[in-house]
Amino acid sequence: MEGSGLPGSTLTERRLEMRDIMRRVGKMAVPAFMSSLLVYLMNLLNYVILAAFTDYTSIASYGIVSSYTNLSAGFFVPLSLGTGYLLERTRKENDPYKTQNVINSVSLFSLLIGIGIAIFGFFIAPAYVWQVVTPEEIKDATTMFLRFFSFTYVPILYFSITTTVLIHLGERTAPIMAEVSALALHASFSYIFVGLFDWDIRGIAISAIIAQIIGSLINTHQLVQQMRKFMARPPVRIDWSVIRELAKEERTVVFTAVLGGVFVIFLQFFIDELGVRTIAGFALFFLFQDLLFIPIHALRTPARTLSAEYYEQGGNNSLLQVINPMIILSILYSILLIPVTRLIGPPIFMLFSHDPEVTTVAMRLVNLVAGYYIFYAVSTLLTSSLEGLGKKTLTMGINIGFNYFSRFLVLIFAAMLIQGDESIAICYPVSWALCTAALGVYYFATYSKSRKYSI
Repeated sequence: MEGSGLPGSTLTERRLEMRDIMRRVGKMAVPAFMSSLLVYLMNLLNYVILAAFTDYTSIASYGIVSSYTNLSAGFFVPLSLGTGYLLERTRKENDPYKTQNVINSVSLFSLLIGIGIAIFGFFIAPAYVWQVVTPEEIKDATTMFLRFFSFTYVPILYFSITTTVLIHLGERTAPIMAEVSALALHASFSYIFVGLFDWDIRGIAISAIIAQIIGSLINTHQLVQQMRKFMARPPVRIDWSVIRELAKEERTVVFTAVLGGVFVIFLQFFIDELGVRTIAGFALFFLFQDLLFIPIHALRTPARTLSAEYYEQGGNNSLLQVINPMIILSILYSILLIPVTRLIGPPIFMLFSHDPEVTTVAMRLVNLVAGYYIFYAVSTLLTSSLEGLGKKTLTMGINIGFNYFSRFLVLIFAAMLIQGDESIAICYPVSWALCTAALGVYYFATYSKSRKYSI
């Protein structure tokens, strides 16, 4: 103790503070991790069924549709995050009437938005498939699948919102059980529709619609039970003042997410020009990467929430005390991924594709990008922390400049100079590194303990 230069009481106090921080981080991150994992498993199940009963051409079609889904998800994630933020605000205000009003408004609004996105997807499907230069041999199947799959957006968005609401009301088990139930039903119906009825990729979409609707109904039942505990009874309608507050709070996140979706569609255009096997390889690569990113994404909520709270309590010192452990954890996790991806990647890709060329493409992409996940992890946490500190416009500007504009330029020049699948994937590590550098310089200069270099 004496060699450390700090009194024993001070070290004990710091350990207790760190234990309290990590407990709070875990309390927020674990539900987010479980929710994201269950959603991912629903997506993974689609690939499992396709691998069992079809071939890599169906995986290629699914990958093309997933790019469009990323654009739609630009509305899903911000709505869920914004709902949590509004409910946290009403909890601090101790206003049950406003809490119930927010719940009614966001739940109904999610249905309205979901229906609009579903109808738009149904009619835009042929134009989208043509625009991204889908190969002729999978064009009809991809169009049909997108039209069917568009109708899953309604229950998916509603389920996401009601899950956020239930978690903020203290009910964490019910939404997880609802998602598990939906996952089990999806597995059963997918096997029946694809394996027994031979509906090919259509069966995946129909099964997902049924399973997600049932999961949403389970969530709705739990939500009604929770709402009965409230003494206030506001009318069941959309309060547009709540929606305007939600839009104001999350407009930068929506814009950034939609911009990311637009870029993914633009990226799909370059991928599709390389043929069906390369499309399938990219689809499996993105599926694998989404799994690896779940623990990083689970830290976004504690980074955003705790940064604001600790900064209000103790300024820069408290802020760094809470954000530094999360950054260190994410860095260690990212370093661990480098050998892990090289070990488990080939058997996983071969299991899904049954094609050596598809597996080779996917592993080439993983080997290129995995060493740069550390930049993605740090930039994600710094962005979330700055959003919690009210710097959403700043983070939007940095993300647009480095994560999208620079990524777009690198993609164009690399595609012209190098050509091939690696020229497409290289834009990701470059943009992650640039974005991390910009965010890191601003963050640690502005919120340094010395306060001498604030930007």
